[in-house]
Amino acid sequence: MKKLVRDKIPEFAKAANYRYLTHDEIEPALKKKLVEETGEVANATSETNLVEELGDVYEVLRAYLDFKGIDQEHFLKVVAQKRAEKGGFTEFIEMETKNFD
Repeated sequence: MKKLVRDKIPEFAKAANYRYLTHDEIEPALKKKLVEETGEVANATSETNLVEELGDVYEVLRAYLDFKGIDQEHFLKVVAQKRAEKGGFTEFIEMETKNFD
């Protein structure tokens, strides 16, 4: 199994082999890791576990922004603008669309 790991994992998980990804491999690895971590959020079994997994999502997101050269301040400004235009996710509204076969 190959997966992106945190920077200090090789220091204590000695039984595995490690290599640095090439530039072209990084973005696909970040996307895969983001999906992996959001799946772990969905499967969290306690509040402590949930906070840890949300933290992992946050770290992957930060790494992705850095890799793409997207300033966090700019990113948060875009997020706030979209929230102002379309709202956030605070009212927990579910949409059901009609199936037009």
